[in-house]
Amino acid sequence: MALICHTRDLAEELEGSGVTVNSIHPATYMPTTMSRRSGMEVVDTLEKGVAATRRLVDAPELAEITGRYFDGEEARASEEAYDPDYRRRLRELTRKMVADV
Repeated sequence: MALICHTRDLAEELEGSGVTVNSIHPATYMPTTMSRRSGMEVVDTLEKGVAATRRLVDAPELAEITGRYFDGEEARASEEAYDPDYRRRLRELTRKMVADV
């Protein structure tokens, strides 16, 4: 959720620059090192996740799309991701936590 919120904020910050940013849930429990070490059962192939990610990079129809969330196709994230006040509070909390480290 934090990454989706940050992506939306970053897209607003970069508006008009020609740089696009999007967030993605590429696949479910791919056979990555993290999944294997945690004992999760593999659900999707690594190829599926790579293909979904590559599509955001390579698809001409997505070249100017920014600030969106994709789960296979464009999807709707949790409502908080679209709430500017929620995102502001998350930014403030994150900055505080990082400053305290």
